[in-house]
Amino acid sequence: MKRTVMHIVGNRPQFIKLAPVSRELRKRGYREIIVHTGQHFDDNMSSMFFRQLDIPEPDQNLHVSGGSHCKMTAKIMMRLEDVVIKYYPQIVFVYGDTNSTLAAALVVRKLNIPIVHVEAGIRTGVYENPEEANRIFVDHASELLCAPDKRSLDNLVQEGLGTKSYFTGDVMCDAYYNYKNQVDAKALISKYGIKEKEYILMTWHRQENTSDIERMCQILRLVENINKTVICPMHPRTYRKLKDYKLLGKAKEIKNFHIIEPVGYLEMIALSSNSCLIITDSGGLSKESYFAGVKCLYMLDIDVWVDLESIGWIKKLTWNNENDISMIHDIINSQMQGNRSNNGMFYGDGHASEKIVDLTEKTILL
Repeated sequence: MKRTVMHIVGNRPQFIKLAPVSRELRKRGYREIIVHTGQHFDDNMSSMFFRQLDIPEPDQNLHVSGGSHCKMTAKIMMRLEDVVIKYYPQIVFVYGDTNSTLAAALVVRKLNIPIVHVEAGIRTGVYENPEEANRIFVDHASELLCAPDKRSLDNLVQEGLGTKSYFTGDVMCDAYYNYKNQVDAKALISKYGIKEKEYILMTWHRQENTSDIERMCQILRLVENINKTVICPMHPRTYRKLKDYKLLGKAKEIKNFHIIEPVGYLEMIALSSNSCLIITDSGGLSKESYFAGVKCLYMLDIDVWVDLESIGWIKKLTWNNENDISMIHDIINSQMQGNRSNNGMFYGDGHASEKIVDLTEKTILL
């Protein structure tokens, strides 16, 4: 029996990143323990992903969700310590940059268990962004850093972490190409009464875009002025905030704005790849837009994926309604969807999970 490895995850993007790594570890005979912090807890944001991506059910669920960044991180740490001690794995995999990732790294580091950070080295340079601090702390606490692109590897080298950092490619790319043909796209878009390449896909959930009534009103005005159907699988936080600010009625009255329940990963692949444009504040979906072959407008003033911005794949909203509407129409009318011949250069060859497990076996699981 090979050694025990643990994964600590808490939200949708982490479940997607976990899937190809878990599949590769199971193929090689490792015993896996999956801990779900509970950050995303309802079926559409959690259980559905485990079923669709064929991930084993979590061995433990900490049921921690809501609250401030500090309170959530502290609660996860307090509940996680006993779980890690109970299983005492030889290695722990953490993913991305959430509060779950930070809490996991702090607990595991205190217990002197080696950490592999999948999606290491990403930097925005915006230290006010909560996830930026998480990325830096976790990278410096980990034994093995798996960079999804060359720019992230350069960031790690510049911070003095080069001896434990490697360019592996992006597991999100692995997942996308593995699952992209596993849903009937035509049936799905027909279900929502939309036509291929004639709608905009929008997701909206970040704190910067939901914690201020003026920003939420601004986003609704933008949607209202887009001369195109906008379909929005709405995050529970956004729905709740619209209700709190008494804006839900206004949102539902916008004729071209179709609010739907959150969807699973397979459905999101189908909706994104068949849209004519993606508008989002999600780091994960903005990158997935590249795999889908659909341009993206990003709803935060952060250089989220600099390489994709450099080739014009991702553009940022200016928050000037007239300018943004003009930009949206220009993108759609000029058919900006293009080839992704640069894909390998940016995010690897679709075999990142294999390289990550190879490196783990070589550098830690000796």
